[in-house]
Amino acid sequence: METSAYSSFSAKSKSILFGLLLVIAGLLFLSFNFGWIDPALKPILFSWPMIFIVIGIIGFSKSNLLMSFFWLILGLFFLLPRLATAYPGIFTGIDGNFAHTYWPVLFILLGICLMARVLFGRNRRYGKRQYVNADSVGGVNGRIEKRVVFGGSESIFLDLVFHGGEISATFGGVVLDLRRTTLPEGETYLDIDAIFGGVELYIPGDWVVETKFQTVLGGMEDKRLVSQPDHSRKLILQGVLIFGGCEIR
Repeated sequence: METSAYSSFSAKSKSILFGLLLVIAGLLFLSFNFGWIDPALKPILFSWPMIFIVIGIIGFSKSNLLMSFFWLILGLFFLLPRLATAYPGIFTGIDGNFAHTYWPVLFILLGICLMARVLFGRNRRYGKRQYVNADSVGGVNGRIEKRVVFGGSESIFLDLVFHGGEISATFGGVVLDLRRTTLPEGETYLDIDAIFGGVELYIPGDWVVETKFQTVLGGMEDKRLVSQPDHSRKLILQGVLIFGGCEIR
């Protein structure tokens, strides 16, 4: 099936990206241990602002350019004081009050990104599939897309057959009710990325659900009462949970 092929490719891409990040982290630790990199960079490269840099890199892999640039700028914003402390001769004019003084700039940049996304963004297409925006109920061709940033979304999927889709929750939450739809025979893929956010799914108890998440201080929990599962149909949940979670009810 074309849907399964695309979803498998997407999962492989995320696995490669996640593996690459682990390789880079391991090489950096080795470099610090052997003295190949200036030790002053260690509290910079392994700090909480670097999480925003990683989020931005993941966003680029999904062609989400505007928000990726925002996450990169956010990470660099909080890294600048650390860089100025390590290298005062290079980063002059930046002191410990930098973040306290210039934090309103982040609101300005976020507002510009959100407006640009509305004015110039388009619904992404994969092949001939067109997705709906995060506030829609139901789907197009049995598929659905949800993207939430600093907000929330609740919806009920009303199409007769659910063919998967993509959910992204960044510093926000998504609630999706799938109890009024059915699965086609075979495997159906739903990509979920929860970054400092959460996704809550309401799924019938007779659906067979398989999870293939990559987690970083995140988690997944299935709270359903499973009854007489139909093994000819399977929903596969896959994606990345970074300081976030996915819950099935």
